[in-house]
Amino acid sequence: MSSYYNYEDNKDIICPYCGKSYTPTFEDTIIGDECVECYTEDEHTYICDRCSKKFKMHGYIVWEYHTETINGQMTEEEWEKLYGG
Repeated sequence: MSSYYNYEDNKDIICPYCGKSYTPTFEDTIIGDECVECYTEDEHTYICDRCSKKFKMHGYIVWEYHTETINGQMTEEEWEKLYGG
């Protein structure tokens, strides 16, 4: 069984599984009941509010965000079934 892999680079924080967008703020960005430290280059793991999958996120100096899937969270087949591949 293969894993689904995807990543997103954007000015918003985007779930790489379902595409849910989170607008970064200094204190008010919440992902999966967790307050997000948006303005850091450290990597963090969050759980999407829409699809409940874990994804990794880290910011860039220019405050764009890179998010990527985590191995084993979703298979290609599950993604195609849910999102129409």
